[in-house]
Amino acid sequence: MSTTAFAPVTPEQARRLRDGADGDALGPLHAHAAGPALREAHGLGASDDEEAGFVALGYAGLAALVAHPAPRLVLAVDLDDAQVRTSGDHFGTVEVSGLRWAQVTAVFGDEPGAADDLAEARRLVAGRSVEDVADDDEVVGLVDRWDLLWYAPEELDTASA
Repeated sequence: MSTTAFAPVTPEQARRLRDGADGDALGPLHAHAAGPALREAHGLGASDDEEAGFVALGYAGLAALVAHPAPRLVLAVDLDDAQVRTSGDHFGTVEVSGLRWAQVTAVFGDEPGAADDLAEARRLVAGRSVEDVADDDEVVGLVDRWDLLWYAPEELDTASA
């Protein structure tokens, strides 16, 4: 079986992975997946895969905002179940091991023009966790104005510009 997860990374981490580094060399890598706890917390059933994926991507986008400097960058990855350790929280947080670039199915990057709102959101989240900011209406309002745009893995340099 496999798990699709969304891993917030820095552009440097993504380039190192693309250039052949093992994901474990990047340090602890956390991602967000549409597991049972996330689905239950958001009232999503087994048939709500697309919506659950959007929720997990949203949490990964918040995690990128909290943990990494601009721009936000999230990798969509298909993982073997042995590569995933689930936390069981309602944010779908998982710890990833042994990630390889070949497992990246998409790259998500900030929409052009989002820099000012995201800079303000970064100021508001400084020193806080995803759990702290997920219900902060001001932060969520700033972030929700802008989409994380989909890019193919080979478009990493464009997505992270």
